[in-house]
Order: sequence, then structure tokens, then C-alpha cells
Amino acid sequence: MITQTNVRIGRQPGKEDPMKRVPSFCFGLVLGLSLFAFLGGVEAQEKYPGRPIELVVPFGPGGTADLAARAYSDDLSKLLKVPVNVVNRAGGTGIQGTSYVINGKKDGYTLLGTTDTPLKVMPIISKEVTYDPLQAVIPIGHLGYAPSVFAVKSDSPFKTLAELIDYARKNPGKLKNAASGFGTESFFNLQLLARKESIKITSIPFKGGGEAVVALLGGHTDMASNTLASLGAQLKAGTVRGLAICAKKRHPDFPGMPTTAELGYPDLNLAVWTALFVPAGVPQQVIDVLVPAVEKTFKSPQVVERASNAGIVVEYLGPRETRKHLEAGIELVKKAAQEAEMAK
Repeated sequence: MITQTNVRIGRQPGKEDPMKRVPSFCFGLVLGLSLFAFLGGVEAQEKYPGRPIELVVPFGPGGTADLAARAYSDDLSKLLKVPVNVVNRAGGTGIQGTSYVINGKKDGYTLLGTTDTPLKVMPIISKEVTYDPLQAVIPIGHLGYAPSVFAVKSDSPFKTLAELIDYARKNPGKLKNAASGFGTESFFNLQLLARKESIKITSIPFKGGGEAVVALLGGHTDMASNTLASLGAQLKAGTVRGLAICAKKRHPDFPGMPTTAELGYPDLNLAVWTALFVPAGVPQQVIDVLVPAVEKTFKSPQVVERASNAGIVVEYLGPRETRKHLEAGIELVKKAAQEAEMAK
């Protein structure tokens, strides 16, 4: 015979129901996981930089921006304890590479190492520019500047700037100039000279100062209006001759080269300067890491020596001073563009 026994399931007197402990246990687990995630996020932010940094140069190899970036990238890498890789993204006289950084991620892992051309000049003369330089980037530090030089090959028949001008006047458009890009400061200086002397010179734009110098040395052009940074090594080697340096005083490394001011052109002194920027929107904690690291790097003796040997006059400026320098430069270029009839 089978007997059915009714068994009552329930908690025993004096015992806590284990099911009542489930909600509090789940709450504690969720709270713990949330706290872990929060602390993990804070730790990740505090660890910047935690992976390699891309230092974008918006010009080709061998130009002022490229030489400057390679003068300091290794030292900055040592300070930040992550690789800082120089990447050339040339095109549009710096517009393409600059736009790449501006439109990229705002996480501090894509920096802009450039001359002022795509920020100071191109927005004024090119319709391709879609960014406002004073709103799109944040200055981190200014390394220095490089004056422009009017140069020819050492075997050129032109021994002086006056001889070159005389030839251009008698042969309109025949004289070919190698330019590091349409709209660079060096290009501007030559345009202003041509306008003042009522001469016509045909400029051929390249993707950077390095390519322009190669064209000159290869005999593809008659002259080059380029920076001292790009031409310095060739000037020292004697393969090119400097007809004039666009400055108010002579350069100590090239005391025999006359200035444009001496030759009667005091306004032909637009110089190319180079600085480091991040895109607007980068977290403040990233900027707080980069600013002191960049200042220490730019002021280090080895970087100063490398940059100086590359033809750059080192003159460190902090973020505020760099921005003021950019603002003043934009106003200067606006006037020069109107005078040269190059404003868009």
C-alpha cells in the first residue's frame, strides 16, 4: 500500500528565507561592477598615453615641417614613454593632412606637427579649406621659424637677385621657380617680389620643400623660393647659391647672403614657423600631459641643436603665445594676400 505524505515546504522557525537575500546580493554585485568600471575608466584616462601616437606632418619628407618633427619626435617619445611616429600626409599645401587630424579622433593619439601655412595662409587664399584654424586646433607649443631664401643652382648664370629680376623682366614667364606648395610663405614672398618689380615668374608647386629642392638640383627649374630649413644643407654643401634671404638681418650661418631688406624689399620677410597642435575637442587631461612634455622637449639642448642644424631658428612659445602668434599671422597674410591679389 502506498501512503501519501503531505510535506510542507517552507522555512523553519527562526531561519532566514534565503530567497530574501537574493535582491541585496544582486544589488551589491551591480554596485561592485559599476565601481570597478568607473575606476577602470579613470585609470585608463590617467594612463595617457597608453599606446603609440601618430604625429601627422601635412607635407612631404625633407620640408620644414618634416625636418622639425623628426628633430623632436624621438625625444618626445622618450618623455611620454610611447612611440611617437612621424607620418607624412601631403597634399593641397598642407590642407589634406591638417583636415585629417581635425576630422579624426579627439583622443590625443593623433597630433599635428605643421608649419603655419595650412593654418595661416591657405584659409585665406584657398576655397578648399573648410575649417576655421582658430576653432579647429589647439596649440601645444611653437618650436621656431625658418626664413625664406631665393636660391639657384651653384652653376646658374644668376649671381645676384638683380640679375635674376632683369632676366625675368626681359623674358616674361620663362623663369621657372620650384615652390614647396601654392600659398606657402616662400611662395608669397616671391609673388610680392614679382608684383613690386612687374615681372612674371612661373612657379611649379611641389608637395614639400624636399621635392622642390630635388627639382632645382635636377635642373627642372631655374630657381627655388624655399625655406632655409629645406635649402640649408645644400647651401652649406655649395650645390646651391642663395641670392637673398627674406629677413631684416643676415643669418649667422650664412653671413654672405644679403637680406631682402638690404636689397630694397623690407616687406618681403614672411617666415615659416612650425608648431605642434591637437584637434579641438581633445580632453583637457591629454593637453595637461602634452604641454609640459612638449615644452621640455622643445627646450632640450639636443632638439635645439638638431633643429638649428636643419635651418630652424628655435624660439619656444607656449600655447597662449602660439595662438596669439597665429592670430597676428593671419592678419598679416590677409594684407599680403590682398596686395598680391591672391585672396579668395
